[in-house]
Amino acid sequence: MFYITVIIAAVIIITAINVLTGGFIMPTLASAALAVVAVIALDGIEAFIIRRLPEKWFLPESKLFAVSKKEARFYRRMKINKWKSKVPELGCFTGFHKDKLQSSTDKDYLARFLLESNYGVAIHIANALLGICIIFLPFCSSPAIAVPVAAVNAVLSLLPVMILRANTPALQLLYKKSIKK
Repeated sequence: MFYITVIIAAVIIITAINVLTGGFIMPTLASAALAVVAVIALDGIEAFIIRRLPEKWFLPESKLFAVSKKEARFYRRMKINKWKSKVPELGCFTGFHKDKLQSSTDKDYLARFLLESNYGVAIHIANALLGICIIFLPFCSSPAIAVPVAAVNAVLSLLPVMILRANTPALQLLYKKSIKK
């Protein structure tokens, strides 16, 4: 619900600012709404492509997804556990939910959890960075609409990255303990 509220508020604000600076309400509203649909579609395409990349790139042992102590401290200061429940978990698309740990001792489960988390990090970072590509679509060619929509998309994409990365050190520790058993 949080995401839908943010998206609707963003469309209203983007439309209002564009109308106040000389735009017409209906074309501006339509363009903003289409930009939102386009960026969501682009996010889905990016997710589809990244999920087809080799699993070996996303394994729990991958150094690419390691979280430094400094980064982990940053996430603790952000108090992610207090607000992470407001961010939707979309494990339904992969058949693996990451909103609740089902087992803290099963090494295969923990390996899969970390694998899915790493895929999620890559997908959401790509979503955040490539959302600006909507500016090349004919109905989103106005930077006054496309850039704010892309910015909101980036923020909404980085929230799950922060949650996934904040959980990674604890998951890595559990995974390493499960391997030793």
